[in-house]
Amino acid sequence: MEFKIEMANDVVVLIPAGNLVASETESLKSQVEKLLEKKFRFILLDMSKIDFMDSSGLGSIIAVNKLVTSTAGVLACAALQEGVKKVFRVTRADQKIAVAETQSDGLLLIQDRKLQGKGR
Repeated sequence: MEFKIEMANDVVVLIPAGNLVASETESLKSQVEKLLEKKFRFILLDMSKIDFMDSSGLGSIIAVNKLVTSTAGVLACAALQEGVKKVFRVTRADQKIAVAETQSDGLLLIQDRKLQGKGR
């Protein structure tokens, strides 16, 4: 799995590409851990380049969400492909993890959560 990293003010936009399946879950977790080690606490996971995600992939997103929130940070997912969006909806993960339609909506969502004190 390949990752592109961009910055939007104090939010890291992490853009993985490929399939988020069992064999790739450690690479996602490792990327997020590296960001947290560098004291980045606000992470937007832009899922626009994830073509397929299985239950292990969803489990890794839930795990990284716990990692980020344990540092008083905020994680949001954005731009989910239809199949990935369906996995979130069917499992109700979209009720536990912040999800936005677009990257810009995701950035606004993170800013809003920071203002609410969920990212302190």
